[in-house]
Amino acid sequence: MLAVVDGADGREATYRELFEDASRVAGWMIEQGVRPGSGVSVQLPSRYETVVVDLAALLVGARLNPLLPNYRHKELRHFLDVSRAKVYVTPDTYRGFDHLDLARRLRDEDGLSFTHLVVGAGGDADLTSVLRREPVTDLRDVDAEAISELIFTSGTESLPKAVMHTEETVNHSVAATVEHLGLGDDDVVWMPSPVGHSTGFNFGVRLALMNGVTVVLQDRWDPSRAAQLIEQYGCTYTLAASTFLSDLLRVAKKEGRDLSSMRSFGCGGAPVPAELVREAAALGVTVLRIYGSTEGLIIAWNQQSAAQQKREETDGLPPRGTEVQVWDGEGRQLPAGEVGELVVRGPNVCVGFFDDPERTSATFTEDGWLRSGDLGIVDEDGYVAVVGRKKETIIRGGLNIAPREIEDLLVEMPGVKEVAVIGLADDRLGEIVAACIVPDDGATPELVDVVEYLRSREMATYKLPQHVALVRELPKTPTGKVRKTELVSEVHKRRGGSA
Repeated sequence: MLAVVDGADGREATYRELFEDASRVAGWMIEQGVRPGSGVSVQLPSRYETVVVDLAALLVGARLNPLLPNYRHKELRHFLDVSRAKVYVTPDTYRGFDHLDLARRLRDEDGLSFTHLVVGAGGDADLTSVLRREPVTDLRDVDAEAISELIFTSGTESLPKAVMHTEETVNHSVAATVEHLGLGDDDVVWMPSPVGHSTGFNFGVRLALMNGVTVVLQDRWDPSRAAQLIEQYGCTYTLAASTFLSDLLRVAKKEGRDLSSMRSFGCGGAPVPAELVREAAALGVTVLRIYGSTEGLIIAWNQQSAAQQKREETDGLPPRGTEVQVWDGEGRQLPAGEVGELVVRGPNVCVGFFDDPERTSATFTEDGWLRSGDLGIVDEDGYVAVVGRKKETIIRGGLNIAPREIEDLLVEMPGVKEVAVIGLADDRLGEIVAACIVPDDGATPELVDVVEYLRSREMATYKLPQHVALVRELPKTPTGKVRKTELVSEVHKRRGGSA
C-alpha cells in the first residue's frame, strides 16, 4: 500500500518502506541518547525524509518539535532552548539558506547542545548514511499520556508558546475528524500545508498514516503542480488556507484541470469568502470551512451534508467529544447568536504550555475550558462562526504572526521613534503585515529599509512587513495602549479603501 508520495520529485514509498526507514532512524536516535521524553526538533521541508524522521521520533517516545524551514536564528535559539532538543534535524541548505552555518552558530555562539542530523552533507550525521542501517525490531510501546508533540505558536506575546499535546489528544482529534468528515479507505490526502506546522503534520501526515491511506506532499507552492497532483492521484481531502484554494481554482480554470475528486477541501486559518466556496463548487470542489488552533486542534468543521448556507457562512459543528461555548467578559455563557469569546473543552485540547505555568493558568479554567481569544457565535443549530479576534495575532496565509515580536525589533531600528504592527486585509493571503512608524525627526524609513533591517535580525521571511505607514503619532487609550483598530482604519483609508 502506498504511504507517501513526495510531490517534489515523484518518489513513492509503501507503508513497509516507510516503517523500515523510520525504524532505522529510531535506532540511530536511541544510540544518540534519545529516550522517551527527549526533545527532537525537526526543521525540514515537506518531503519524504521529514515523514521518516517525524515517525522515528514518535516511535521512540520523544517529544517531537516540528519546525518551519523558514525559521531563523532568533526563533530557533528560543525553540531549541525551550524544547531541550537532544537531536536537531535540518537540510544542509534549503532555498539558498545555509542551515549548517546556522546550527554551528546555535552551538558555538548560543551554547546549545544537540546532535545535528542533516539531510544532505555535513553535521554530526547524515540521513543517507543512517538509512543504510538495519531496521530495529525491538521498539517498545510508548506512553499515550506522555507529551509527544511540542508545537510553538505565536500569540500576542513576543515569545511563542510551546503547546503540549499527547498521543491521546492528537489522535482523538484526528479520529474524530475522520469520523466527522466521513473519510474512508478510498481517500487520498493532498497536503500543501507545511508539515513543520500542526496543520500539515497532524491533519495531513498523521491523519493519512493513522488510517492507512496515501498522503501526497507538496513542498513548494505551485498551483499548476498542485492541480496536476490532485488530478494524477485522485486526491480527495486536504486542509489548507484559502490562499491555496483561490490560487488552485484560478489555475484549474486556466489549464482546464479536473479537480472534482476533491470532495473535502478543509479551509481555514484565514477568512473564507462565500463567493470562493461557490466558485469551488462550480469546479466540483467541496469547500468545508473549519475553525481550529494549535491548542485546540479541530474545534469545528463543516460537513458535506450541511446546508449550503451553513457551509458558506459558518465554520461548522464541533466533532465528537468537543464542546464549544461563547462567554462574555465575566465568564458567563451567552445565548445562541450572541457574540463573545469562544471557549472549547474536550479530549482534543492540549495539556498546557511547556514550562510555562503562568500562561497555562491564564489560558485554561480550572474545569478545563480553553480560552481561545477569538470572538464568535454559536447559532441555534450549534454551528460555530468566528467573527473576530480578541488577540492581535495576524494570520498571513494560514500562519500566525505575533505583532509584538516585530515591534520589539523595529523599535530598535535607527530612525524609528515608535512603532505599532497591524494586520491589513488581503484578498489572497487573508492578512498582510503593516508597520505603522512614528519616525525620529528627519527620518523617513521606507518599506525596503524596514525589511532589510528585519532580515539583518534574522526574522522569518513570512513575518516581514509588506506595507509601511509613517504616522505623526500612535492613537492611544488613556492608559497608553495603542488603539490598533484606529490605525487599521487610517491605513485602510490611505490605501484608497483597497484591501
